[in-house]
Amino acid sequence: MIVKTFKVRKKGLVICGGILIALLVILIVCGIVHKATAKTYPMKTESERQAFMSEMGWEVSEEYTSCKVVSIPEEFNETYESYNELQKEQGFNLKKYKGEMVEIYTYAVYNYPGNSENVVINLMVFDGNLIGGDVSCNELDGFMQGLKNPDPDSNASLDEKEAEEEEIVEEETENSESSAAKSKKDKENANSSSSDVNSKSDKKQAKNAFDSSADSTESDLDGEAEVETETANVTDNSDMVESSTEQSSQNISAESSSQQW
Repeated sequence: MIVKTFKVRKKGLVICGGILIALLVILIVCGIVHKATAKTYPMKTESERQAFMSEMGWEVSEEYTSCKVVSIPEEFNETYESYNELQKEQGFNLKKYKGEMVEIYTYAVYNYPGNSENVVINLMVFDGNLIGGDVSCNELDGFMQGLKNPDPDSNASLDEKEAEEEEIVEEETENSESSAAKSKKDKENANSSSSDVNSKSDKKQAKNAFDSSADSTESDLDGEAEVETETANVTDNSDMVESSTEQSSQNISAESSSQQW
């Protein structure tokens, strides 16, 4: 029997020990990271599911619209492989649950960006914990994405949008009413100004008419005075003619008497 012995240097033992320690540290760190990444979400109650969906940034229906039980197949086809890739991106892996019966809770989503209809969120639950899910639209040009809302702050809820629209309508109505009131007031001021102008014009016309009437009356009075003067002159002339005629008659009578005698 031949026995071979190897002499291991102390330096080599130190190096090997260091390598083993490093590997152990790496394994521990990876386990911690994996455990932190694969966070578990309890889904036993409605309040727990609602809290999770709110944490993901969604506004959903108060109760699930449907709940069904499905079996994860033992062998994944192309569709399941593609769907599982989406789950891996979220820290899940459905291959762990091959052959298991899981529950799928479906809720209506109200605040998806640019689309508030026909959008749902599906939660896959096994043994009371979330194991996967998606947000999708069942329309012809639909879509499917992960459970988290990428930018929840930029998406106003349906109620907030309606409130904003109502506020805009109210402001437009107030502005319209204010414009109408201003237009009415301007019209009333214009009518008042026009009435003042017309009143002033009427007063001026009345004054002119009065002045004309006064001038005409004065002219008539002057004419009547002239007529009376002319009449007096005619009367005086008539008196003078009569006096002259009477004097002539007296003279003739005196001459006749003188001749007789």
